[in-house]
Amino acid sequence: MTKSFKLSLMLIFIYQLFIASGFELAHDEAYYWLYSKHLDWGYFDHPPFVAIIIKLFSFLPHSELAVRFGFVILQFASLLILMTLSSVPLITMLLFFSFPLASASGLFALPDLPLLFMTSVYCWMLKRYLKNDNPQNSISLGIVIAGLLYAKYHGILLIFFTILALPRVCLKKSFYLVALVALVSFFPHILWQYHHEFSTLKYHFLERPSSSFSLMRIFEYLTLQTFLAGLFVGPLVWYSVIKEKSDDSFKRVLKFISLGVIAFFLISSFSKKIEANWTIFLTIPLILLSEQSGLWNKKIPRILLYISFAIILLARCALLFSPTQLNIKRLGEFHGWKSWSEEVKKSCQELPLMANSYQIASKLSFYLNSEIHALNYRSRKNQFDYWRFDQSQPTNQVCYITDKNEFSGEKLITPDGKNVLIVKNLGLDWLWGLKSKLR
Repeated sequence: MTKSFKLSLMLIFIYQLFIASGFELAHDEAYYWLYSKHLDWGYFDHPPFVAIIIKLFSFLPHSELAVRFGFVILQFASLLILMTLSSVPLITMLLFFSFPLASASGLFALPDLPLLFMTSVYCWMLKRYLKNDNPQNSISLGIVIAGLLYAKYHGILLIFFTILALPRVCLKKSFYLVALVALVSFFPHILWQYHHEFSTLKYHFLERPSSSFSLMRIFEYLTLQTFLAGLFVGPLVWYSVIKEKSDDSFKRVLKFISLGVIAFFLISSFSKKIEANWTIFLTIPLILLSEQSGLWNKKIPRILLYISFAIILLARCALLFSPTQLNIKRLGEFHGWKSWSEEVKKSCQELPLMANSYQIASKLSFYLNSEIHALNYRSRKNQFDYWRFDQSQPTNQVCYITDKNEFSGEKLITPDGKNVLIVKNLGLDWLWGLKSKLR
């Protein structure tokens, strides 16, 4: 890398840190911050990697940047590993920051970035293993596979399509060493799931809502996945991936992963809504397959790539503005919660707080820097059902913040525009009794 290229990366890193410190936590970020205060081998919604990264930087002053700092680092670590695997680092960097999700992922403390990072490590280690399956590389690959699953369960798709691409790898003795190391390394999480009745798997595979077949939903999925591979260059990226010849085992795996994952979620979209971030890990194989394409030497694709790069980098500045300043309602999740939390605290006076939803409980917990419980009344089960912070409260009476209209109390609007009620002097026993009637 030239000095100017290194300088560019450093400036983008500083820019990411600046943006990451300029807006409040998303609901799920505050939720995962609570994960980090109670480290465990698993959580109801996700494996523990996201919590560990937040915990590593908990020595920093209490702030949004402290929560996100490790994720900015992981983003650039992912890019650096990706560039060691590529032959055209400049194109690789431009593509990476032209993928909307990969580019913006370092700004948020979410499980998607650990998955992206572990995918880059997996591809790097897999390439070494395919070249030489000695015990050292086999053990290392097994540990990496476990790390992939500790990041997010979607990592299993990488493993599945790797084996599908190279079925003869199962005949190697080293394959079973890899599998054994991965299983042993991941066993603590499996044990956690066993002790919690495999609640996470039940939720993700059985309890998520299904819907009827919709051509529009399928069209939206395919369109979105096209442009998530580069704002204005997504179709070119997919064209180069499909066109790229699988002239070695590693490229064959990358191609199977890229096309296989898209096909897997396409079939899933027949009955369920597919979240855009579920395929973020495809960033790595897509770039590795397309960065050598001669397309990027042509004038128009090159211009489109630079434009995509610039727009995606600049667009994140919108996060620094409130929803009223830009008239974007979605920004309400990232602004005004600190002052709103103080308003709630003032209204409840000395009463302990309890919220109905895990989102509001998490936001209040972070911005008041105090663990506040979520009852989950008429809402889905989540990690608060295991934590039960309310059991350590000094009184049986609580101030309940709820969006359920069967209660009566002081009306308040959240920064993201939702109506809630502040209900004072509710008994904990009565609230839990109310919830138990729904079971």
